[in-house]
Amino acid sequence: MKTAIEGGWVVAFGKEGHEVFQNGTVVYEYDRVVHAGSEFAGEVDARLDARGMLVSPGFINTHIHPVGNGGDYLLMDNIKNDYRTANYLSFSAPLKGKFAPPAPENMAALRLFVLLHALRHGSTTIIDVGGFPGEWETYARQIESVGLRVYAGPAFRDRNTFTDEQGRIYYEENAEAGRQGLEKAAAFIREFDGAADGLLRGIMLPAQVETCTEPLLRAAKEQAQKLDVPVHTHAGGNLLKFQRILQEYRKTPIAFLADIGFLDSRTLLGHAVFTTAHPWTLYPFGDDLRLLAESGATVGHCPYKYVKMAIILRSLEQYLQAGIPMAIGTDSYPMDMVSEMRWASMLAKVADGNYQAGRPRDVFNAATLGGCGFLARDELGRLAPGSKADIVMIRLEHMGTGAFRDPIKALVEYGAGRDVDTVIVNGKTLIEKGAAINLDEEKIYNEACRAVEGYWANVPNWHWAGQDVDSMIPPAFPIHEAAAANH
Repeated sequence: MKTAIEGGWVVAFGKEGHEVFQNGTVVYEYDRVVHAGSEFAGEVDARLDARGMLVSPGFINTHIHPVGNGGDYLLMDNIKNDYRTANYLSFSAPLKGKFAPPAPENMAALRLFVLLHALRHGSTTIIDVGGFPGEWETYARQIESVGLRVYAGPAFRDRNTFTDEQGRIYYEENAEAGRQGLEKAAAFIREFDGAADGLLRGIMLPAQVETCTEPLLRAAKEQAQKLDVPVHTHAGGNLLKFQRILQEYRKTPIAFLADIGFLDSRTLLGHAVFTTAHPWTLYPFGDDLRLLAESGATVGHCPYKYVKMAIILRSLEQYLQAGIPMAIGTDSYPMDMVSEMRWASMLAKVADGNYQAGRPRDVFNAATLGGCGFLARDELGRLAPGSKADIVMIRLEHMGTGAFRDPIKALVEYGAGRDVDTVIVNGKTLIEKGAAINLDEEKIYNEACRAVEGYWANVPNWHWAGQDVDSMIPPAFPIHEAAAANH
């Protein structure tokens, strides 16, 4: 069946990159685009009206934790002042032996919600960079039911983080756990790569550079190369990580990964904020940006997650000028790639004190084409004959936006994920008029909320001072809960 999307602002891919066609047309047949650009003279079987909309390639969200986001409520411990930019340690470094992962049904509820949440906000491909272990057969079925393209695998490490009863963070090494984790990751890829009608693909996920020893990182990269899959790790995400690697190896995290052969064109690094280019590191020795550029590794930039911690990448413009492939991810809620582009653009201007930094074309490229290199998928992130029919239609012409001449600038400056009207993945329409076609959104949302509330209720059991969520991060104003109704 051949379908034409007509009348909108079409972002087609030409010889020099993305081009925009006013009153353009995209035609797709089954899972492939057959035409993108101006009018189409051939016959079609169906037509979609895109007037007032931007017709864009689907966004590639390079950083999502599908079941770990209960902690991304930003549980900052208000009686501790030594996290030093590492907010995640307030919910991922529990008292040893006190933390219990969510029940399988709760993990499944969270995963399903995150898949739908990301899809509703314009992501057609996501990189699941790890969370709690779960039932992979269930996950594969969920991916197939939602229809989203997902790269996933079990995350693994051989150093776990804990806090003692005074709230001090420490690491505990377990080489056998790392070995078993790597074996499980490889087994997952062999079994599930290509599952869910090809939507689920494998990726190797050593968790963080500081929670994996050098032998485990080397083994993970070697296994990824054997299996011909990409590899991801978190690197340079906070000052604690930066300083720990510097102390252990006398190198920055980026220099360390480069020296052990971990970095190449199939590598995705989460964040890479704290490098020799960042003034907070006070480490002017070497050039991490040059090492990244020479390796071809991609950086997954998550600006909103970091600005909530008063941190800015230094800077998007410098990374791009150095020749580093830049992609965009959301990490925590909301998984809104449209808004994430605006944060990336505006924070680049602030970081450099330069209003010409963070250009809309650069952040749009990062949200679409930026994820294609390490995935080795040049049929994603673009609309051109032969590309995958992953298409997002976004409402631009409405009272929530201003008058505009350039739809890409309008998207970055005015848009939000809630403007997404239609999402098509692999030629299948999954979101129409802003709602899922074949899924019960209310039920999925309510079940996810119950799962997160259960996670929050368990916080005092593993927190070093026994605090509950409202003590760790008080509400903006006092909240008076309604009394239970009497029946």
